[in-house]
Formats: sequence, structure tokens, C-alpha cells
Amino acid sequence: MKKLLYIILAGLAAAFCACGDSDEAFDLTASQRMDKAVERYRFALLASERWVMEYFPDEELNYGGWVYVIEFHADNTLKAWFEGSTFITGTPPVTESNYAVEFSTGPMLKFTTHNDFLHFFSFPGANGAGYEGYKGDYEFTIMEMSPAFDEIIMRGIKTGNRIRLTPLSGEYTPESYIETVRADQQSVKRTKFRVTANGEEVATIERANAIYPGSFTQYAASKIWTISYAYDEPLCDIAGNPMLDGNGERMYETIEVNDRISVINLPGNVMQIYEPYAFRGDVIPMLKGQTMRTFQWQLGATSSSDCFVCTDSFFDFKLIP
Repeated sequence: MKKLLYIILAGLAAAFCACGDSDEAFDLTASQRMDKAVERYRFALLASERWVMEYFPDEELNYGGWVYVIEFHADNTLKAWFEGSTFITGTPPVTESNYAVEFSTGPMLKFTTHNDFLHFFSFPGANGAGYEGYKGDYEFTIMEMSPAFDEIIMRGIKTGNRIRLTPLSGEYTPESYIETVRADQQSVKRTKFRVTANGEEVATIERANAIYPGSFTQYAASKIWTISYAYDEPLCDIAGNPMLDGNGERMYETIEVNDRISVINLPGNVMQIYEPYAFRGDVIPMLKGQTMRTFQWQLGATSSSDCFVCTDSFFDFKLIP
């Protein structure tokens, strides 16, 4: 209920903010403001036509992130390409169906007729998913859009997961974009790395298996990593005072951390965590609270020195074999 209320309020806020300056907004009825917000998002989808959708099914992020390319048409039809299309037998490389942009619990994008790709994670019993499916979404509240119409942020109605739309770069066709995503993932075979921060090892990160194109279960498992490390936490008494041992030295508790991380893979050998990961404690000085999110595969002098380099952190994080 709390999540639903948040989505409704955020959607209403997005609708009113989308209507331009405040003077104009006060001149319109609530219904007119809603209609104008919907038309603005619809215009944006058609203006860029082809969009990359970074999609995370399941509220617990158990399947990692997946890439779609979607082409929107003015007659409310669309075409979709999907990173996981090889796991759907008898389906062509591109599927077609219908969509709607409308106001419900806020401005929304909905995939309104069945599409083997876009409903892969949401339909029970499909693709060996069981009676609950893979707990994905096909209806999304539109949360915000950049002024240049080059990024749209949505949230899944069921999961609350952040979904990102960006225009497909002109250097790619939908087919080549999807193939590049797959190929880049397959090029990294390692399942375990050492995590270094400013040259010092602070953690390890590993996954159950590398990508395996022949199995959805193994393919999805390759997108889930576990980061492990330990740090010392100072002990305090009930009043918040430092606890000391018999020699008057500060006492500490060793905290063991094993956190699951869900990632999506993008062209350019980029691996991005669903949301920035913040270290919980000072494995090394000042590490607590430092975040890392986006990594790019970097070739070294030899294959054994290839590594992932973080591109969006204050610390110099690397994932090293």
C-alpha cells in the first residue's frame, strides 16, 4: 500500500510538473493538465521513435537487468527486440503489439496486447516460469523526463523497480544493439574478481556462473553477483559510550558482509549495478559510504590483467582477476 501511494503521488507530481510554467498550469483544469502531460510523453516517445529500455523484473531483482529496444508508432503499435529472445521458441527476432500512454495512477506507459518479448517476465506459466511468472511488469508509471527528451524514468507498477528509456544511438540498428549486448557479456568469462579501492583490496565479488546462452536460468544467474568483505565496527555501551577492554583499548566487532548485487550489461563492455552500491564500513579509511555503480571492461597488457574499471566513483574502484 505504501508503494502504491508513493507511485500515485509521484505520478501526479510528474503530471503537473510536465505542464510547463506555473502560470499556465493554473489556467488549466485538472483534466486538461493530465491530458497535456500524457500528450507530452507520447510526443517524446514518437519523436525519438526507437528507445533502449533497461528493464529489471522482480521486486527482489533475482533475474538481473535485461535490454529491450522498442520502436513506437503513432497508431499505438510498437515493435520490440529483446536480449532474451533466444529463450522463446518459435518467435521471430522482432515482435509487434500495442501500447498506450494514458493517465491512471499517474501518467503511464502500458503494453496493452500480448507480446512474447515484453510480457516474457510477467505472464504466469510462460517460459518455464511457474504460476507466478518471473514477477515482471508491463505497466509503468512515468516518473520523470529530461528537458531534452533523451531520458525517461519509469517505475514498474508491481515491482516499483526503476526502468530507464533512452533513445537508440544512430550507430546501432535494433538488431546490432541487442547482439552487441549479448556478445559483450559472453566475452567476460570470469566468475570471481578482487575488488580494489585506490589500489588496495577491499572485497571480493563473484557469481554462480558466466553467461550461458543455452539456459535462461544460467543466463540470468550470470547477472547476479555477491560482494563479500569484512570490517571492524567500534562497540558502544547502551549509553553510546565507547567500550574498552581490560587494557583500556577500544573494543571492536568484526562485521561480515555478503550482499547480492543485480546488474545489467550494456554495449561498450559496460556492467552497471541496479543502484549505486555503498560500502557499509571502513575496510580501509574513508571507504564507508563510498559508492560504485558503473564498470567498463578494460583490456590490460595481457589477458590476465584485463579488469573492470569503475567510471562513476570518487574512489578508484576496480574488479581485478
